[in-house]
Amino acid sequence: MALAVFPAARVQTGMNNHDLAGSFPRASDAQSRPFAAQFPRIQWLDYCGECRPVRDTGGDFHDFIPLAPHGLAVSVGDVSAHEQDAGIPMPGLRALLRGLTAHGSGEIGRVVRDLNRAAWQASSGNFYATLFHAYLDPDRQRLDYVSAGHEPALLIRRRSGRVHRLESTGAVLGLSDRAVYGHRTLPLEPGDLLVTHTDGVADARGADGSEFGEKGILRAVERHPAARACDLTREILEAAERHAGPGPQDDRTVVVVRFKGAAGNGQFEAAEEAVLAA
Repeated sequence: MALAVFPAARVQTGMNNHDLAGSFPRASDAQSRPFAAQFPRIQWLDYCGECRPVRDTGGDFHDFIPLAPHGLAVSVGDVSAHEQDAGIPMPGLRALLRGLTAHGSGEIGRVVRDLNRAAWQASSGNFYATLFHAYLDPDRQRLDYVSAGHEPALLIRRRSGRVHRLESTGAVLGLSDRAVYGHRTLPLEPGDLLVTHTDGVADARGADGSEFGEKGILRAVERHPAARACDLTREILEAAERHAGPGPQDDRTVVVVRFKGAAGNGQFEAAEEAVLAA
């Protein structure tokens, strides 16, 4: 899938294929300043994401990059090694992914392949990261995604209620420079909901040892089927926290995207806004 990135969304990373390995900021420096995801307005998508780290140098990240003419790239990642010298710190990996999405081949599998090669070259042996990276195209009404060993995202169909688990399409990042990443394509219909998260959400354990799991995520969605994306994001995170109780366990990140309909579908837009406002 080759979608162009809006010029305004391009990030100057100062990186190219010749100097990637030595160009990443140190974790203590890069994570001492805000690195929050931005939320560019995409008229045909209602979307939101939130990360709740347990330490100042958390390993989770999420990001949103506009794709021309109406699409959006959605990313959720989890870097395993948070230490200063363990490899690419989270902000560096996220910045590189932004640069590759903006300036790379445009084909989502190649973007993740190039990211993996850079991660392998730049990191020490105890580094790896998982990643879910998706392109949502409202014009073609489809979702293309690559999952590098990440927790399965959930695509919940509004019309049928069916839940699709978006399984891994390749190895985790940083283990081999020869890894190949396929991508999968799913059609989208108005009202379909994408929920992706890091393992700190699904693995949240209660006092009895039970996991919050995908069932906990789906219960939160079922309780608030018409909620806006930001409200639903917070509800899932807070439900996981209630299940786990006090005390840190792991970084937790949730991203929610609701597909409103193809660009130009003003009739659906008005109807959906009425439902969400009710």
